[in-house]
Amino acid sequence: MQRPWIPALVLLALLIAFRCLGAAFSHEMPNFQPLPALFLCSIVFLRGTKAWALPVAAWLVSNPLASLLQGYSPFAHGGVTVAFLALLLTGVMALPLRKSPSPALVLGGGVLAALLFHLLTNTAVWLADPGYAKTAESLWQALWSGRPTDPMPTWIFLRNLVVANTVFTALFLLARRSWAAPAELASPIAQTR
Repeated sequence: MQRPWIPALVLLALLIAFRCLGAAFSHEMPNFQPLPALFLCSIVFLRGTKAWALPVAAWLVSNPLASLLQGYSPFAHGGVTVAFLALLLTGVMALPLRKSPSPALVLGGGVLAALLFHLLTNTAVWLADPGYAKTAESLWQALWSGRPTDPMPTWIFLRNLVVANTVFTALFLLARRSWAAPAELASPIAQTR
């Protein structure tokens, strides 16, 4: 019996758990939020309108909540648009993986999505922040160490994003496997035995 809503519920539950965890422990686990992985898994494994609608809706709901939990105004900072565009680009990047979504490729795609998100959002900060000189060395600073006045280097945000994406993607793959097992048992090969 096919249950097409199960992947959507798993994605939403995992996202809410990760977003709340990341927002509640923003100083201990900064950027432990697997949004790129949500877009990746949705586009790779879901079909039809929900492949794009689910991650966009989840982001539109969870982003203001996470911002409020962290003490920020949900819509006041300009990074929201850049982050959303980076997430949409992750979805576009995931389209070729639909043909052959092996666990290794999907997990690698999760890491690549985290790197892409970090690169795009921190490059936008570098471009917009007058505190950064517009040089290659300053761009590297924005991507790796951040400004000297920042409470922690930006590589920590990247590390946590990679870890969150990898864990989220692995959990999603495990959940997907558990609900796909009955379908595999009903395959023509299993019926001929």
